[in-house]
Parts: sequence; structure tokens; C-alpha cells
Amino acid sequence: MSRPKVFISSTYFDLKSLREDLDRFIASFGYEPVRHEKGHISYGSKERPEAYAYREIENCDVLVSIIGGKFGSQAAGSDYSISQQELKKALDQGKQVYIFVERSVHNEFDYYKANKDIVGVRYTAVNDIRVYSFLEEIYLLPRGNPVFSFDTGLEIANTLREQWAGLFQRLLSQEANRSQTTLTEELQRSLQTVDQLVKYLTEEKTKGDQGAVNEILFSNHPIFEAVRKITRTKYRLYFTTLTEFNQWLKASRGYKPVDEGAWDSSDYAEWHKDIDGNENELDLLFVKNDLFDSDGRLRLVSPVDWQESWVRTERRHLSNSPHDEISDDIPF
Repeated sequence: MSRPKVFISSTYFDLKSLREDLDRFIASFGYEPVRHEKGHISYGSKERPEAYAYREIENCDVLVSIIGGKFGSQAAGSDYSISQQELKKALDQGKQVYIFVERSVHNEFDYYKANKDIVGVRYTAVNDIRVYSFLEEIYLLPRGNPVFSFDTGLEIANTLREQWAGLFQRLLSQEANRSQTTLTEELQRSLQTVDQLVKYLTEEKTKGDQGAVNEILFSNHPIFEAVRKITRTKYRLYFTTLTEFNQWLKASRGYKPVDEGAWDSSDYAEWHKDIDGNENELDLLFVKNDLFDSDGRLRLVSPVDWQESWVRTERRHLSNSPHDEISDDIPF
């Protein structure tokens, strides 16, 4: 069973103990904590270590950002620190984000706003004024990205416990509503199919023209909707042969067929694509092999007989080779 992955983002050395406490708290929920010092990020040799950390955020469900008084290491080609860039990446990707600001920093922030234009003002809670300039951006974020102040790791844990309980309740409510919406959509599609059949039989004044009936049923083949959803395609799909399916997968979604001899199972044909050019990570698409006949033509399957497992995807890591020793100066 898959578990929610929670990315812990902060400077490292000043918040090391707090990161360890948060790791244990997240694991106690049955969730999967992700932090660099535990080897949770698959590093490669082609890019800077921070690039792999940013990419790992894409695979996580939640990011917990802890902002203390240290700026940390500056990100490559940016005025932001690495931990600040991690938060920005998560926000850009629409991830669920929780932001915690050390109380001494939070309290001095008002003083900073009142005196930031005065030359020579010294601040005691931060080692770099860019911590405060970044906080200005944070407080301008739209709703849905809560910011909390804290003194101890226990406060963070208690806040997350309450937030996740509320999130879980909302998800349960949304799931109930989604089930009703899905049922309505399925009924609409079924009614459209029936309407097509009735219209045809009425206009042609015939009964039992199985070829025409099959043609209408084929146009509503359940594989089209299954593939559309799993590839996040917004338009309706239609193909009649394996060749047409291959052409669409490659041109529209970047999937390439896997040689039959390399399939995980002879029951499922496979396609693959790289993740953002990362050769060590693939998205795999599996489709039930006998949905196509020996000539590559799509077989007719009724919605009643259809099984969701016949079309599925999987993300697979091909290598977990660690990157070269990470510099102590890089505070993920």
C-alpha cells in the first residue's frame, strides 16, 4: 500500500535535532519522511545534488518547510537559498505545504518591516537579511499555505497532527462527493450509448443488426476512458489498432514500447518514458495484452466485463546509486 511522502525542508546544521524529531513523528503516522541525510533522495552524477532534491519534491505529497535564523547555502544561479528554493518548487507544483517559522525570527520580522529601509540596522534573530525578505514573499502567498510560528519540535508535531486530521476529514468528504460525481458521469455515458442504439434502430427500422450495435459499443470501449484518465488526457481518445495506440502514446505522451522479451509479464504489454530526462527513473504503462488480437486489432469489451487492473502505470527507479559525498556546506 502506498504511503504519503512528506518532504522535510530546512537548513541542516542548526535544525538537525528538530529534523530528526520530525522524522520520527511523520513515521509514527505511517507516512514516509523524506530528508537528504537519510539517503531518501536518489542522487546522480550529472547534476548538482540540489537538483535531485528539487526533483524528489515532485514525487512527494506534502512539504514541511522550517524557517529558522540561518540562511543556509545559496542555490545555484539564484539569490535564494537551497531550502527556500525547495519551498518555491513545492508551491509551483501545487503541493500541500506547511510552513513553520522560528518564533524569535517571527517576532523580529515586524521590526524588520518597520526598519528595512534604514541603512545600518542590525538584526539578532537571523544571520542574513534575506531570510526576512523571503518571509515577505511567504506572507503574500494566497490562502491554503498556512504559516505557523514555533519554539519547539513538539509544537510543530501538534500543529501537524491537527492539520492532518482536518485534511483527512475533508478528503473523506470530497471522496464521498467524488463517488457521486463519478456515478453520475457513468450513467450519462451509459445513457448516451443507449440513446445512440435507440436512435439507430428507430431510424433504420431494424432489429438485430449486430454489426451496427457492435460499432456503437466499440466507440464507447472502456479502454479509451481508462487510458485517458491514467495519462491525464483532457480530450476523448479513439483508436482501433495497436499501431494507432503506439503512435498516439509516442506523439502525445512520450511513451515508447518495451521489447516483448523485457516485459515483466507476458500478460501485459509495456511502454516507458523517462522522467524529465532522468535516465534512472521511468514511468511505465501496462496494458492487458489480449485486449488486442493477433493482428493488433482492438477487441470489443463491454463495460460489465472491464477490469481496472487491465490498464495501470508504475514509477520505477532503476538505480539508487548515491551521489558523491555531499558537502557539509549544503544544508538541505
